[in-house]
Amino acid sequence: MLLSEFSLSAREAKKAVFVNPLNIPIVLSGNFGELRANHFHGGLDFKTKQVTGLPVYSIADGYVSQINVSLGSGYMLHVRHKNGYTSIYRHMLGFVHLLANYTEKYQYEHELDEVTIDLPPDEFPVKAGQQIGWSGNEGYSFGPHLHMDLIDTESGDFVDPLQFYAGMVKDTKPPRAESIMLFPQSGKGVVNSRQANFSFPPYGNRVIEAWGEIGAGIRAHDYMDNVSNHYGVHSVTLFVDGKEVCSSNMDYFSAYENRMVNSWAYAGYMKSFRDPGNKLRFLHTGDDRGIVQIKEERDYKFMFVLKDVFGNSSNYTFTVRGKKQEIPEAVVKSKYILKWDELNVLNKPGVQLIVPAGMVYKDEPVNFETFDVPGAISLDCQLHNVPLPLHAPCELEIGIRNMIKQDTKKYYIAQKIGNGYKYVGGVYNNGYICADIKDLGTYTVKIDTIRPRIAPVGKNYWPKAGIVSFSIRDNETGIKYYKGRIDGKFALFHLKLMNSRLSCRLDSRKIQKGIQHDVEILVIDNCGNASVYRDSFKW
Repeated sequence: MLLSEFSLSAREAKKAVFVNPLNIPIVLSGNFGELRANHFHGGLDFKTKQVTGLPVYSIADGYVSQINVSLGSGYMLHVRHKNGYTSIYRHMLGFVHLLANYTEKYQYEHELDEVTIDLPPDEFPVKAGQQIGWSGNEGYSFGPHLHMDLIDTESGDFVDPLQFYAGMVKDTKPPRAESIMLFPQSGKGVVNSRQANFSFPPYGNRVIEAWGEIGAGIRAHDYMDNVSNHYGVHSVTLFVDGKEVCSSNMDYFSAYENRMVNSWAYAGYMKSFRDPGNKLRFLHTGDDRGIVQIKEERDYKFMFVLKDVFGNSSNYTFTVRGKKQEIPEAVVKSKYILKWDELNVLNKPGVQLIVPAGMVYKDEPVNFETFDVPGAISLDCQLHNVPLPLHAPCELEIGIRNMIKQDTKKYYIAQKIGNGYKYVGGVYNNGYICADIKDLGTYTVKIDTIRPRIAPVGKNYWPKAGIVSFSIRDNETGIKYYKGRIDGKFALFHLKLMNSRLSCRLDSRKIQKGIQHDVEILVIDNCGNASVYRDSFKW
């Protein structure tokens, strides 16, 4: 069950031995560093044969350092190990008996469902292979699986756990490319006489003409034996005329680096060049940031080398023919430009956005406009006409022009998404609603005076199932708080994020059987609108 020692590459090695967190062969549905919306996938997704309730084991000696119950990750444990790593287990169905009792006691004492409990080293020590929980499908999860993160305890970096499981995973398949893209730099390069990005299949003897400064990217996936899933590519290296131009090795990243995925990736392509403000440590370039200079009328030989964590590799070659031609000057139609290395302020009457240095990864022209909508609470504020991710939240202020309610807690900033709106948040301050936003787009001020909806689910089956269930929903600003009581006392109701189902498993140690009971559910949304539902049942 134990593995041979395996050292991390490209950083100070920490030797470690880990066991399988499940009692079935390791098959993955997701690997470390996969490109996700606004983040890299931070761990491994272990398949659980499409069922829940498999035993989950600590992968090494250590102690349970933190217990979490959350909407996003369900039942989650942190185990700090003696070897310098911390493992995190997410989306579990529940904990083993001792941990479950400890957690429930804390929840009842604090009258909370969602909790974070930090623990000392001597509270719950564990050994490698000791059961700590049960696999599940809790939180933001689209099917039964176990998600496991591995953290370098000292630095806090996410580390690729797959490096330690070489003897337990069958993988003889190399990564495969789907498409290659060339990126002529604005005002500095052209590809096939144009300044537009140019994509092409990775096979064949295609020759592309270019001149000036260009970047290259590749869209590819990795594969493993006996499974249909595809995965992120561990290593991508670009060579031009035999010289390494750029390499990426997905061994580790920090939480701070997570949103830099928006700079490195473009429409699924991994760029083999670096934006000026992209500080990803696993991306290696020279002073030219991976930009290739096509300045001679000759053939330039490009080669991408793709590798997985076990060394399976594939090569993709193509030719860029240098053809001297005119490079049009960059045309910037917008009068607003966010500088990547400066403090930026977008300001018009009724709106202000502060964008500190480092919040964009290169200079970004933006189409900043405001629109007067008759009868609206505020202007519609277009910070940019297409979504543009920011590295971290930035403060947006929008003035209220039509105060239709005096209760300022009912106002919030919303982002326009298609024909609808997405709640962002905000607080009132001297005639403005202020909120932190993570993307440029179009924003406005809305008002929410509608209470959440509460409805019993399957009430006739409550006595037989021993579970009291409700559907709770708020279609505008979302649910901020909920609490359930049975016979006037706090009852532990757990909310399932994916179906908005709030349920309490009845426990004869806390609720007397064979009599009539009163249940009360309180739900509050993000603008303070509250609903209370009262009912009775016999159990």
